[in-house]
Amino acid sequence: MAPSGASTRFPGAERSISLLALLLCISANAGAQYPEAMPGINDAYYSAFDSDNPYATAEMLDHIRREKFDLILPQVMRDHGVDMWIHVIRPWTWSGTEQRQLEGLGLNYSNIDSADPLRYEFGTNAAVLVFTDRGGDRIERTVFEGEVEDVGAYDIVRPQSPFINQENYEIMDYVKANPDRVPDTEIGYRFMGLGAFVAERDPQRIALNYAEELSLAEGSETFTLSLTDGVSYADHLQLSKELGPEYADRLVSAEYMILDYLNNSVMAEIVVYGGSGRPREIRDLGSIVPGVTTLSDAGAGWFVTREAGHVEEEMMDAPLQPGDAFQIGQIPYYLLREGETEPPPEYRRSWEHVVRVREILAENIVPGRTGWETLEIVVRELEDAGYAYIDRDLFDPTLDPGRTQVHLDLHAIGKGILAPRVSPMGSRWHFNTTIPMHQTLGIEYMVHSPVPEFGEGRHFYYCSLHERGVVTERGVQFAAPPVSGIHSVRP
Repeated sequence: MAPSGASTRFPGAERSISLLALLLCISANAGAQYPEAMPGINDAYYSAFDSDNPYATAEMLDHIRREKFDLILPQVMRDHGVDMWIHVIRPWTWSGTEQRQLEGLGLNYSNIDSADPLRYEFGTNAAVLVFTDRGGDRIERTVFEGEVEDVGAYDIVRPQSPFINQENYEIMDYVKANPDRVPDTEIGYRFMGLGAFVAERDPQRIALNYAEELSLAEGSETFTLSLTDGVSYADHLQLSKELGPEYADRLVSAEYMILDYLNNSVMAEIVVYGGSGRPREIRDLGSIVPGVTTLSDAGAGWFVTREAGHVEEEMMDAPLQPGDAFQIGQIPYYLLREGETEPPPEYRRSWEHVVRVREILAENIVPGRTGWETLEIVVRELEDAGYAYIDRDLFDPTLDPGRTQVHLDLHAIGKGILAPRVSPMGSRWHFNTTIPMHQTLGIEYMVHSPVPEFGEGRHFYYCSLHERGVVTERGVQFAAPPVSGIHSVRP
């Protein structure tokens, strides 16, 4: 095994192309369309890799990767009793988000794009990676097949197989010279030699990235990544043949281990996570013309003032008037009337509920509980404080008109998945997942506050969109300042 920080190079390894260099080249050619380190990373990681984030760099992504290899990888493998982890990122499985981002660029790089949730963690979109616990503090890290952008993070980097391209002369020559060793399908070429590699290390329990118990639906946030559906049936079949019956029988699903690997953070991840300011930017809306500029024209998402049964889509073309309040990103805005210098008291009173709910959440979310256990505690605390909990983001006119209604959908962000989730929404495993220390948690909640001055059934609405929470033993701390109030706009 190579010493810490070193990498073993095999003949031909120099042919391996740096994936990140390729992507950065694409980014440069595409201009501002691709400010992120890798296409799609910003959407998958909930804006953590915004172009305005000074920490969202390729160097930081490499640093995070190496820190997690050193600190998190041994922990999760040993917690799950795994001696070897084989992770297959299939080169032809790419997600629609990144493919759409590449449209119109005249590029033929559809295979640089993968929906695997560990593509950024491992720095590759197509590879067979093997992590082996050989004792000591360090896990051996091997790129058995494929290309990685951060070769220094790995101990063994094999050269790319000449058979990866099915239209070259090498494969024609190999088939002629070795007719008895040709795999049943070309997929098998990817695993050639892996059986001997595994046998040399003799692992007793081998984790492989396939789903066994966890559903893969991510619920309402469909731009996030799938969890563990990495290998196809054909992949599993060919890999099992290559390993042989003895080692194939030792294969287990890596799904829970992958979940733990993603949800355990190193400090550099939290720095990146808190560094993005775009959702909290105060917009200059001085150009709004009352009675002319619509909600859509202003780039707003919804009105803050609404009634029961409110349908936001029908309001997007409504002209803004003095006295209207609306939300853009995380920021609520109020369009001042003549003579006003700040929002009226009823708005300020409603905002106090937003802040109080945030405080209750921060005080009662700690590591070691599942999302569902946390939800039950938080709901009890909210109701004890006089709030009415609603299990969906819809104002309920049948409830006590004097009580502010609160809906909760707090969930993991910054990792491409939603679990753990403090919410009734999503798959059961979302809220059955235990919240670890330093979980990056989007503090997403919705406040429907009845306002008598608005008229019967009308209320103040605010949606807290993924405030940057970090779960600690003292409760939730914020990696970036949460929204402090309603911003006044003078038209």
